[in-house]
Amino acid sequence: MNSKFLLIAAICSSPFFTKVNNGEDVIKLMYKKYAGKWSRTLTFDQTTEIYRDTSKKVQTWHESILYPDKLRIDIEPVADENAAIYRGDSTYSIRNGNLHAASANENDFIFLLGGMYFYPLDKTIERLTTRGYDLSKMGEDTLNGKPVYIVGASARNEQVSQLWIEKDDLYLVRMIKYNKKSKFDAICGSYIKIGKGATETKVTFYVNDKLRQVETYYNCKLAPDIDPGIFDPQHYKKIIYKN
Repeated sequence: MNSKFLLIAAICSSPFFTKVNNGEDVIKLMYKKYAGKWSRTLTFDQTTEIYRDTSKKVQTWHESILYPDKLRIDIEPVADENAAIYRGDSTYSIRNGNLHAASANENDFIFLLGGMYFYPLDKTIERLTTRGYDLSKMGEDTLNGKPVYIVGASARNEQVSQLWIEKDDLYLVRMIKYNKKSKFDAICGSYIKIGKGATETKVTFYVNDKLRQVETYYNCKLAPDIDPGIFDPQHYKKIIYKN
């Protein structure tokens, strides 16, 4: 038996070697690596570039996350008390310190970028399926020179919702979501380690292949003492944002 064959046999028998046949296998790999380890909290500041046709607007946002399903965004100037709160399957808009509007609107990003690791695996798989990702399908490609799994599609040109997962670290690096009349495309990059997990520090959003928003994160920190009350839209005025 030659040395090359022995090496291949050793790799394939290793407990770390897992054959990936479909999108569900990729999700299982991600879950195995990060479930129970991913940090529950995160705060960061963000430069937000908003593009609309020929116009560009730049804002500063302050974001707080409590996984699995809570996100708060405070928009500068903070004294104006304008914010957005995502909580479970609802979104709340705060204007001038008052609850302006509420709607049933889940934020897929909170789930895909960390929230998924705080649910049982079967619930994570169920939610991805109900959100339109066909986990029986998988393709492979590259993004920025790095190999990726494509969960939900056999190839990048399929017009179906899909998740691009970087093979080495198993980070989400792209999400393409098709609705009836629109295509939403988000590219995540410049990941940094934080706690036992990680966070992207740049996200670029396209709608129907047109650039709509670029987000750049900085001052990324764990926040183990975060007050869950900041995600309660009914008590917004009691919260004073601390930079």
